[in-house]
Amino acid sequence: MSEIQPTDRTRVRLHSERGVFDREKIYAILDEALVAHVGIAVDGQPRVIPTAILRIDDHVYIHGSPNNQLLMALERGAPACITVTLVDAIVAGRSGFGMSMDYRSVMIYAKAEKISDAAAKESLVAAFIQDILPGHIVRPPKKKEIAATVFLRFPLTEVSAKIRDVGVVDPKDDFELDVWAGIVPLKLVGGVPQDCPSLKMGVATPEYAKHYSRGR
Repeated sequence: MSEIQPTDRTRVRLHSERGVFDREKIYAILDEALVAHVGIAVDGQPRVIPTAILRIDDHVYIHGSPNNQLLMALERGAPACITVTLVDAIVAGRSGFGMSMDYRSVMIYAKAEKISDAAAKESLVAAFIQDILPGHIVRPPKKKEIAATVFLRFPLTEVSAKIRDVGVVDPKDDFELDVWAGIVPLKLVGGVPQDCPSLKMGVATPEYAKHYSRGR
């Protein structure tokens, strides 16, 4: 099913024309994102944690320390609101109120499921690595590292996207002003890699590090 059914929580009310429920478009945003913000209530107080996010099929995954207060609350069944935002351009209008951003964002409402199987957790480690830095080679994880990491997954059933890609939207009576208006496109690209100071002699900087970029 290509369309995700909106719910009362995921329905886009402000600028409803920007609401997107197409599964492929939502998944593309999640796949491009490096960081998500996970919001939950802990002891009646709001908390938000930034964390790496990974999508596999119809779930997203996060991971961290078993001593993390927020992960502990999620593991116990606290409902989560997970968001990602990709800023595609700075929008420079002719007035302060014409300044904006073109963006793609996703919001997910879900409860977590803990991944306990050691083999599944090891596979997720490899998947996170290849999602963050495709082509990167690492040593196999140690059993104690796997045991000391919590992996949680969330179903992509109550989710929506919101996309702004319209550029400058100024009132017509501003068109004659002698000021520039337009957009400044943004894209995440890697800088020049910096080798670890303790890198073994003869280990060359790989091409995937030299030419890293992320985005469409």
